[in-house]
Amino acid sequence: MADQEPGGAVLPGHGGWRGVWQQATQARLLRNIATTVSGSAGAQAINLALIPVIMRIYGPEAFGVVGTFLSLTIILIPACALTYPMAIVLPKCDTDARGLVRLSLWVALVIASVSALLLYVQGPAMARALGIDMLIPYLMLLPVVMFSAAVLEITQQWLYRTQRFSLTARGATLHALVYNATRSLAGLIQASASVLVVTSALYYVIHSALLLLGMTFKPAANAQAPTDPAPPAHLTTLAAQYRDFPLFRAPQVLINALSIHMPTLVLAASFGAVSAGFFALCLQVLSMPSNFVGKAVGSVYYPRITQAIHADEPVTHLLARGVAGMALVGAVPFAALALAGPWLFGLVFGNAWAAAGEYARWLALAEFAGFISGPCAVAIPALSLQKRFLLFEIVSTTLRIVAVLASALVLKNPLAVVMAFAAANTVINLCLIIIVLFEARRRHRRHPLTARDLPPPPE
Repeated sequence: MADQEPGGAVLPGHGGWRGVWQQATQARLLRNIATTVSGSAGAQAINLALIPVIMRIYGPEAFGVVGTFLSLTIILIPACALTYPMAIVLPKCDTDARGLVRLSLWVALVIASVSALLLYVQGPAMARALGIDMLIPYLMLLPVVMFSAAVLEITQQWLYRTQRFSLTARGATLHALVYNATRSLAGLIQASASVLVVTSALYYVIHSALLLLGMTFKPAANAQAPTDPAPPAHLTTLAAQYRDFPLFRAPQVLINALSIHMPTLVLAASFGAVSAGFFALCLQVLSMPSNFVGKAVGSVYYPRITQAIHADEPVTHLLARGVAGMALVGAVPFAALALAGPWLFGLVFGNAWAAAGEYARWLALAEFAGFISGPCAVAIPALSLQKRFLLFEIVSTTLRIVAVLASALVLKNPLAVVMAFAAANTVINLCLIIIVLFEARRRHRRHPLTARDLPPPPE
């Protein structure tokens, strides 16, 4: 007999048909995670094999230029589609989801076009004012990167919604091979900052093109079957219905990207391209575990948590298990970087990059905290916490900016900037985990699962 709460509600996950159902759901969740992780494993294996080659070809100064360029693009990308693509997973019917795809494309096209006009007129003056004159020749690439990144996000969210994790896995592996091979071969012809920036600007173009080709040549099994009898909603209706994304989620993601990648811009403006290159390499290397496991787990957790919330299931334990699992997976690689960063960087990337290992020792602590917070971070939209986390991001960004600028202006030492940034990030990510788990628990207490909410048992 299934366990019951005092009010008669069946406790999920405790025997009976309900326990069998949850076991099957969890098994499918693990299979989806395994499929996505396998694609990330192939992609990261290719990255690990080719990044040392790329570092030796171009050197710290060229990588500092491209790192500054990519930091600026990552700051601007969230504004392009106003995070409407993140809502594609949420509608219960595919008709509304397709409408969100069209809405996201139109918003991204308009914003990218306006950005191109603004950069053409005022771009050089703004770059000089920020102290990043090195980026003036590459400013018109920014709108291309912004729009292609929006297309990639739209495509990925649709594939997550339709549970086509095998296609995303194959696309990640093939993308890593094509992208890194392009940068490597171009560098053998001419190892300059310009070549590295132009080839790096193709990152989102290549990835989105590969996924779209995969969808074209291998459509979903039920692609031809009409699934929704409801007429499509007007785009303005969808824009209003999901307005919490541009109003709260987009500013939150924009502020978060600004605070995380601002140190690259500060280091480039205050200490030159080499320090920025060291920091950019550290971010890329330390983000590999997140790209390998964290993004894969998040892409599966997001629709799973959304489904659980639609069914009024508790999600606190699901999130807590995710955080604990991520901690077990990430403990060894991040501890290795914290203990032996300089030696590892010199061994893998060459002696010119050994100094970057000192940055990595401190950033590893902050990146580990961000790594384990992944399941909680993806639950924010599903738990309707965008408005609250906009305030959280404002406070977090203020903390990061104060830490980075104070260390740059007062201590005038690039390593001090990295240490201050790492300390602020560690505190912020741990607070994020605590807040999301608390809100998930409080939400379920307000909307407890009762016996009448459960589907009938199978005959």
